[in-house]
Amino acid sequence: MKSKYFLIALSLCCLSQTLKAEGIGYDTVADAIEQLKQKDGTKTSVQGGWTIIEDSQDTSMVLWSFTPDIHPAHPTAVKRKVVERDNKIYIHMTALCQAEKVACDKLMSEFEKLNKQIMGSE
Repeated sequence: MKSKYFLIALSLCCLSQTLKAEGIGYDTVADAIEQLKQKDGTKTSVQGGWTIIEDSQDTSMVLWSFTPDIHPAHPTAVKRKVVERDNKIYIHMTALCQAEKVACDKLMSEFEKLNKQIMGSE
């Protein structure tokens, strides 16, 4: 009986990782940065050690942020899609964090705060 629950827990764990990867469209952070750097129409820069990739898609802008090697949440890719709707700016954010949960949670909280500042709600 215990092995049945273990298999369920293991399946949920793997499903959770898969959903995170699907959220950014790449299996790993390394895959994302490598493929985005080679993609036509992207602009790459380094700001404060972070690799930033701008990707213009259709009528919206997608901004990718990749943690520097020394960051506690490294490796992480944060994908933010800026959308304007009803004269308001919205940011749809997904991420793939392959570091420890505590560091990932802290980083996501920091990005959520930054997003609220950008949208003018904080």
